[in-house]
Amino acid sequence: MSIIGTIYEDVTTDVLGQIGAWQWMVTIVSTALMASNMFNQYEDMFFLKQSTNIICTPPHGAYATNDSSQCHVISKNSSEEIRCQLWHVKVLGLFWLKKNWIMACDQDWKFLSAAMICRLGVMFGYIVFGLISDSFGRKKAMILDVYTNLVLRISIMVCDSESWFRLLVFIRSLLGSANNFMGLILICEIASNRWRSWLSMIVASPRLLAAVCMVPLARAIGNSESFTFIACFYDLLLIAILRWTPESPQWLLFNNKITKAEKTIYKAAKQNHVTLCSDFKIRPVNQRAYFCLDEDETCIPILSTHNTRVLTFVSLLFWTLNCFSWSIIYSTMYSRVQTNYYLLKILCLVGIIGCLTVFLSLKCKLRHLLMTHIFLAGVSGVAALISKEVGDPICSILYSFALATSLNGHAMTLTITPRLFAIKIRATLLGCCHAAGQLGAIIGYLITILKLVDDVSLALLEAAATVSMLVLCLVLPDVDHREMPDVLEDMDYFSELSKPLRWATQKTHSPSREEIELRNLSFGSARARAVSSTPSEHAPARPIGCVTLWRAVYRLFCRNKQ
Repeated sequence: MSIIGTIYEDVTTDVLGQIGAWQWMVTIVSTALMASNMFNQYEDMFFLKQSTNIICTPPHGAYATNDSSQCHVISKNSSEEIRCQLWHVKVLGLFWLKKNWIMACDQDWKFLSAAMICRLGVMFGYIVFGLISDSFGRKKAMILDVYTNLVLRISIMVCDSESWFRLLVFIRSLLGSANNFMGLILICEIASNRWRSWLSMIVASPRLLAAVCMVPLARAIGNSESFTFIACFYDLLLIAILRWTPESPQWLLFNNKITKAEKTIYKAAKQNHVTLCSDFKIRPVNQRAYFCLDEDETCIPILSTHNTRVLTFVSLLFWTLNCFSWSIIYSTMYSRVQTNYYLLKILCLVGIIGCLTVFLSLKCKLRHLLMTHIFLAGVSGVAALISKEVGDPICSILYSFALATSLNGHAMTLTITPRLFAIKIRATLLGCCHAAGQLGAIIGYLITILKLVDDVSLALLEAAATVSMLVLCLVLPDVDHREMPDVLEDMDYFSELSKPLRWATQKTHSPSREEIELRNLSFGSARARAVSSTPSEHAPARPIGCVTLWRAVYRLFCRNKQ
């Protein structure tokens, strides 16, 4: 079993404590920013065909056969259908917009193509904002996301051209992807080991709800213009909330912005009612730490080491298969169901399964719980795809249970993944994982919507994805009750030894050299001091991946023979 890092806390927790008012404030702010996922209806717009409060203005010499006609009218002199050339859309019952083109009157393949364009924009946006966040900070990526979202949503709402609409949807998806995952990174880097999983679950909850509630919510609003109008108002609220969004102290420290980190932690300490001296300082504990700070590493060089290469590949493949499996069940169900009855059952099952998961998390590791949810979701999903002809009640239960367990499993995936990467490249690699997930979702949607395979083949694909994810979970290391990697070297080091970069904090008085050395040793374990005589030396990293799995199987067979 692989364990990353040590059980000791980072400097933020060392100064501010396990939990306090500042940590809860960051949690609330991050949750509000993540709630913008509820308004990304263009990702699944091929499910949003029903529109209301749209009036077709008949062209000269034609009249509508009934009041419900939105796209075509019949000429007075013949029974020929003529496409409308002008529409009036009522936005949220407040005002009318004059349109020469509306999305509601497009063909099915245009709906699907627009949804795929949106998901492609999101896929590239994850990578772009990951690079921006690691280079310029988490907060700047969030600010850019909120302001561009507001401008582009207003432009989409008043857009009167099909080609411009598709371009704006792509750009909005590209430049509005930061808050889909940046809150998870921020909360992971300010939370203590004890509270990291719980706070991450809170922050991820709006995104998880959006996965199942977005389509019914958008249908209930009536038309996409009204939905976009509500999203613009929410973006205005987020602009005000950005005032309380801090920069990650860990990101500041490991990018050598020590003065800004000191100011951030000093203000947070006041909010948590922690007494600090006026000349509060944070300094690396030894000379080697300065060498680590001066390293200019990127994603490409770290792939030269075995463990980081395996960990990156496994994470990307797992996210691809996870979203592929989800999209098959999700699109199959929503393409046949037009009521919100399924949504109510899914939410009830999510609550029940979530409560059981919280209870089991006190005794089981997150990785084992994730494997359990993946297995249950896969079995119920395969059964739903095979037995859909048996009867609606059985299919209803199977589909709802598959989506509910998959949703809880995705919550654990969002909690585990950021902890696997070092701070300097955490956002980039997490963005790549999300991009891989979008690619898997696109493939799954195209297979199901275009009906490229039959139901039996679809069930076999779902089963293969489930088995593959279970195998990949065996490769992932445990992340329970440990500190996340803080330097790139730590990503390739999976044992409980001293970490090369530590910080000595001056809280109420000036520390002496002896106190700094004690702090340095206190962050290591007894095993570390036994293995290494100096803090800068440590044993070789233990490899993970297929080598570890093969050795475990080999030892098992050897014991059985003996």
